[in-house]
Amino acid sequence: MKRILLSLLFVVAMAFGHRASAQLATSYFMEGSYFRTELNPALVPTRGYIAMPAMSGVGLNLSNNFLSVDNLVYRKSGELVTALHGSVTADEFLGRLPDLPKLGVNANINLLGVGFYVRKTFWTFGFNTRVQTDMAISKDLFRAVKTLGNGTYNLGDTALSVNGFLEAYLGTSFRVAKIVNIGVRAKFLVGLLNAHTSVESIEANVLPETVNGKVRTMIYGNSMFVDPSRVQYGEEFSDDVLNFDPQYMLKHVKSYGGAIDVGAEVRLLNKRLRLSAAVTDLGFIRWSGATNIAMDASGEFHYNGFNLETGEADADGSFEMKMARPESDGYTTRLNCSINLGVEYGFLGNRIALGLLSRTQFCNTMKYTELTASVNFRPLSWLSASVSHTFLNQNKPGILGFALNIHPRAVNLFVGFDYMGFKWVRYQQAPIPHNMKSISLYCGLGFNFGRPDHLKN
Repeated sequence: MKRILLSLLFVVAMAFGHRASAQLATSYFMEGSYFRTELNPALVPTRGYIAMPAMSGVGLNLSNNFLSVDNLVYRKSGELVTALHGSVTADEFLGRLPDLPKLGVNANINLLGVGFYVRKTFWTFGFNTRVQTDMAISKDLFRAVKTLGNGTYNLGDTALSVNGFLEAYLGTSFRVAKIVNIGVRAKFLVGLLNAHTSVESIEANVLPETVNGKVRTMIYGNSMFVDPSRVQYGEEFSDDVLNFDPQYMLKHVKSYGGAIDVGAEVRLLNKRLRLSAAVTDLGFIRWSGATNIAMDASGEFHYNGFNLETGEADADGSFEMKMARPESDGYTTRLNCSINLGVEYGFLGNRIALGLLSRTQFCNTMKYTELTASVNFRPLSWLSASVSHTFLNQNKPGILGFALNIHPRAVNLFVGFDYMGFKWVRYQQAPIPHNMKSISLYCGLGFNFGRPDHLKN
């Protein structure tokens, strides 16, 4: 059982880690990249662009305070063992975990994006589909898995929040002085899906010969494909309450919101020193009561061991999820807001630059901060590359990021990754990255046009 649970944790860590990042930190100081406008609307690319669906990039960003290979695999007596191995003490394993393990995942699909210059003012508009997920996992869950000792484990601080929405944006960046750029991006949001939990109690009672557990929680949901007229209160949840008819969904788009990105860049010392700051995703969604549902979920389980004669586990349990009346007609959720602060200093005519980026994200269940240092190369007007390392994220030396941007007249090709570990070890003949917390990958292809005169040199 321990091996299975550990394997699941490892798969979760790698499944989330080996995805693309919707906001790649390494791209922040890459002048030709249009992806960096997501981090700061004042940082504009050197050309206009068109980003097409399925070509311009699909991203996913993982932020957490506990998932890492280092927390799951240990070196004991010259060999690698899992965290659940007897040679790894409970204090050693649990001591590496925070008091409340948390996980945040942001996904982004670019549907369409266009950016262009009108003299020295840059304009951009487009559409994105985004999902923001936050999860808090009780530390007692890991304690129960590791010790399997007698006692009662309270998992009541477990929580989940999901926001899915369509984003239409219009942004501009302009000079207010010769050395200052201001960027603003306004966003109109259409709520597609929201789900969140309100846990009353989750307990596991471990006894010498049996394990008993109980769960009681409320699940709240809201979506344009929910049909409240089909809900029968007090009855078991059924797929019948969902209506995927396109005409119905279009008529029941009733949840809306708004957000804003604001950024600035100041260029000093003949543009060698650049200071920048931005606040992104400062906004909310108001979810309509017309598509609001609630579910009362409860259950219990009993595990009495494994029967060697029959080869079956002696376990039973029950779980039910009944439709309940929502507590209110509607409610409001906020987006995962971020604060980004950057400083860059250029050498050799700005062909090489050192950059430092601080990113702080405010999620529903956590606050997440990281610091990324980078070396940025611009040997040609249409070619740039960056190498970075992120601190304050439990990253050890050797965890690097890399990005390459090729942006001549016609095309804009970008590839990059964050948090890649270059030190590998073998566990049961399988290579695994050592000390690597997660990894973010991104690649995108756009089409360039219209380089303004003031950027040609």
